[in-house]
Amino acid sequence: MPVTPKYPYLRDGVDVYLGESDEVTFVYLSTRKRLTIKCHPGLVQSLTSMRGRKTVGDIQRLFQQTYPNSGLEDSKVEDFIGYLHEKNIVVDENWFDELGLPAAYQERLKRQLYFLMDLVNDTSRIADIQRRILETKVVICGVGAMGGWIARELAMMGFLKFVLIDHDITEASDAARHAFSNNSRLGQSKANVVADGLREIDPEICVAIHSFAITVETILDEVMDGAGLLINAADEPYIGYTSVKLSRYAVKNDLPLLVAGGFDAHLASFGEMIIPRITPCADCYVNYFRASLADWKPVPHPVADRSRGFGGWSPLSVVSASASALQVLKYFIDPKLVYTGRRTEFLAPDYSTYTFKVDRDIHCKICGN
Repeated sequence: MPVTPKYPYLRDGVDVYLGESDEVTFVYLSTRKRLTIKCHPGLVQSLTSMRGRKTVGDIQRLFQQTYPNSGLEDSKVEDFIGYLHEKNIVVDENWFDELGLPAAYQERLKRQLYFLMDLVNDTSRIADIQRRILETKVVICGVGAMGGWIARELAMMGFLKFVLIDHDITEASDAARHAFSNNSRLGQSKANVVADGLREIDPEICVAIHSFAITVETILDEVMDGAGLLINAADEPYIGYTSVKLSRYAVKNDLPLLVAGGFDAHLASFGEMIIPRITPCADCYVNYFRASLADWKPVPHPVADRSRGFGGWSPLSVVSASASALQVLKYFIDPKLVYTGRRTEFLAPDYSTYTFKVDRDIHCKICGN
């Protein structure tokens, strides 16, 4: 028999639409997932009693009083409530108060925790997921137009430990695309600007800053100490080079790596989450493109210096950052939820997406079998 909460509560975040007398549709508002079921009209009516003030026994008695000739045993009412509980539609009224997270932190993240209810059919897992987020140190390489937005969204998601690596300073154009920069911060270190912005979101956030560029010679061990998640949003000297460098470190040390999109030739790319020995690594992607573009002959661009006007556009950067943040959240819920070996780009003219799949290279010298 399905487990039932002591005081069944039809939770917030789920809308209820009545069809025929024996049909009801539940819509999970955060994810837009829908569930339609057919059952006795009395069971549909019993939903109005599931507001946390009545026990399962109380609801059973009300059902039998209202429908004395229904032919349904009490166990069927309990089974119905248990089924709704299994689908995360009916919960215990006090589920939020019993999560056990730090009070101010939990209140700040109330909407996220409710969103997690739509993704996780088990309230007991929500606190565990959020606590792992709280305790994980995130290393972000590059905190410009993309890295800054990702940092902001992860802080709003509940991450409290950050390491920021960036050698650049803010420019006038950053005011139109950067998550934290404005005209009063011109000429300041991007990493310092982002660090100050993160602390404004939550004073409990701890930030370490390193002012250098990732190169082939960079020794990563010291800055990565204790890291639980790596993010590459460094487009200098080139995202491909920095991604391979960080990916090889991630595979060697069994760390997840998010390679962000959202700049240069990938202005609306969702980026890739690299999970060692589960998804393709950066070298797998290099091998894929080396083969698929073998016959492609690039032609020099007629404009020699394209640095003056080209770069991230805020709406597309935010789209890419939000997609990255969702991938991170999915990883903390269950690594199996992460898109494996996909590269996806958002196409702004018609709101569609373009996706192609990349398989793990079993012969890859870095992550292959």
